[in-house]
Amino acid sequence: MANIKLKELSPKFSKLLDKLNAASERKQMSLLLDHPWDIDDGDVWLKKREALSIYGTHYYDLATEEERRLLSVYETGAWWHTFIIFENLVSEYYMKIVNNGTLKKFPQVVKYIHHFCREEITHALVFRKAMAHFKIEPFPTPLNLKDFYSNHSTVKEMPLKAIYMTILIEWLAENNALIDCNNHFVSPLARSVAVEHHKEEARHIEWGKNMIREFTEFVPGFIEDVKVNTASMLKSILDMAVTSPVIFERVNFTNPAFKDYKKMFPVILQSENRSQINEKIIAPLIRFFIEIGVCDGTNLEDWANAGFDKFIDKAREQLKAKSVTSDRDNVMDESYNI
Repeated sequence: MANIKLKELSPKFSKLLDKLNAASERKQMSLLLDHPWDIDDGDVWLKKREALSIYGTHYYDLATEEERRLLSVYETGAWWHTFIIFENLVSEYYMKIVNNGTLKKFPQVVKYIHHFCREEITHALVFRKAMAHFKIEPFPTPLNLKDFYSNHSTVKEMPLKAIYMTILIEWLAENNALIDCNNHFVSPLARSVAVEHHKEEARHIEWGKNMIREFTEFVPGFIEDVKVNTASMLKSILDMAVTSPVIFERVNFTNPAFKDYKKMFPVILQSENRSQINEKIIAPLIRFFIEIGVCDGTNLEDWANAGFDKFIDKAREQLKAKSVTSDRDNVMDESYNI
């Protein structure tokens, strides 16, 4: 842990860790008992139609109702598959951190990482079971996930950057999933998968945010490092999350317009509907970035290039008016009842 001055945990963070650990010890997700696996869903939707990638574009009118439903199935299935891959990577990396002894000075943190990993493993099993339930075959592994941790951190130093990247992706993904699936229009099983997953992921996100707050000043150059690529990475993840050619191939749209990906995807990614969804997903993150100094006056051009400048203006207005607090931001107000 070169260049890092170890410290004692602040009373505020120590209290939060006690609360998080107690919550995990009180109740963790059950693969068998927490979801309505016995429901015979039939031909159902797995995300609301307003969240479909093509909604708000002329491509929505070109699709049949059954093609729209299938798109909801495969876009959600692709999300679930990405969760399976990422949460397995998270568990593997975090246990390496524990086994290496990097955080042994902070037993409360290590204890929560054990809970974190156990929960992530169960989440991956639930997503895999949901895919099997709806007969969704696995998707190709996203290339930017294969070497995620080897590219962003080691196990020999304070893993703050890896925690930052993990929480950033999980927070973004959670907000996206709740918009897609936490809706009575979709299958009760799909909604249950989203809501039950969120109960534990909300705790993971809160832990990660507070790890950043707790240790930023003790990891030299951390903020300067993550300021460089946070905006562009968020843009890349948001675009990747919308849909993909593989999904469209599985739906097998009859209208030939759906075969011209070069023309279609810019329309989808730049639609007003997608912009509104992106703002709901990313607004809480931007408020946090402003708070910790990742988004400030020195790198506004990066955020503008990623198309987030208007989100930043709104976030600053909200923070100035104290209409929100950076401590309890998320899509669901009840998400931090830990």
